[in-house]
Amino acid sequence: PAAFMAAVLSADMDHTDKVVTLIDECRRMDLTLLPPDINRGLHAFTVTDEGAILYGLGAVKGVGEAAIEAIVETRTAGGPFANLFDFCRRIDPRRVNKRAAEALIRVGAFDPLEGHRAALLATLNQAYTLAEQESRAADAGQNDMFGAASAEAGPAPTPQLVDCPRWSTAERLTAERESLGLWLSGHPIEAYETELGRLVDCRLAEVQRFEGRNVRIAGLVVGSRTLSKGRRMTFVTLDDRTARLDVTLFDEQLASAPDLLARDRLLVIEGAVSVDDFNGGFRIRAEKAQSLPAARAGRGRGGTPARRSS
Repeated sequence: PAAFMAAVLSADMDHTDKVVTLIDECRRMDLTLLPPDINRGLHAFTVTDEGAILYGLGAVKGVGEAAIEAIVETRTAGGPFANLFDFCRRIDPRRVNKRAAEALIRVGAFDPLEGHRAALLATLNQAYTLAEQESRAADAGQNDMFGAASAEAGPAPTPQLVDCPRWSTAERLTAERESLGLWLSGHPIEAYETELGRLVDCRLAEVQRFEGRNVRIAGLVVGSRTLSKGRRMTFVTLDDRTARLDVTLFDEQLASAPDLLARDRLLVIEGAVSVDDFNGGFRIRAEKAQSLPAARAGRGRGGTPARRSS
């Protein structure tokens, strides 16, 4: 199962919506999914000796194939990277620039090494600068700034990571989404799952059970786009960790609460489920859209409870 899911994830790594659903499928299958790893990862999703699925470096936005090849080649030739400074010293900056390294830090690829993500990111410029200085010194026949020094001067001081606070859970998840297109080590909706279980009919991955009928679902806004062809329509993409789903909203549903579409806003939607002819999946034409507080208040006033199917 792990090898099969790794292959499927690799085939769809450029399609974030599909990856979200596949990751949830791995969770349901009790398969362990590990974050990208600078010392073990390859371009594709792979399976470790322990049977876990290792996230493919090729799925990290901003890290191109040439950069991944350089990382794997350097690691194969000289062994695992010891720390951030060792990585920057050994890697070719023309093939792996700071932007690519930053993306890898954001998604946790450097987590097995010393330091936390905030400290690694805060130190990245310094590490690249030291590596560049060492390279120039080596070209000029001078001593190594990372350790070697003249007998008179003694050993050079070991560079240290910047001392700074760790990221909060929200900051960590935001960084993952920016570089992966999805939340990996957790999901903001987890804090509301117990309450949503009493408010909604199903998770987004299960809406096909309600095809042709109305359903109440919830998810976080991860994107939206508006079309004005006669009647203005807004297409909102929701994510509830199990899947992503497009919901169609009209101006009258947004008139009283235009901020409903703010990124990461948790929406509760009621509407009809139909097949999406564009991607072969499902979509919802909303009849009612509410923030969680509004849906919570409506339920408190005796609103319709969530409908459970057998």
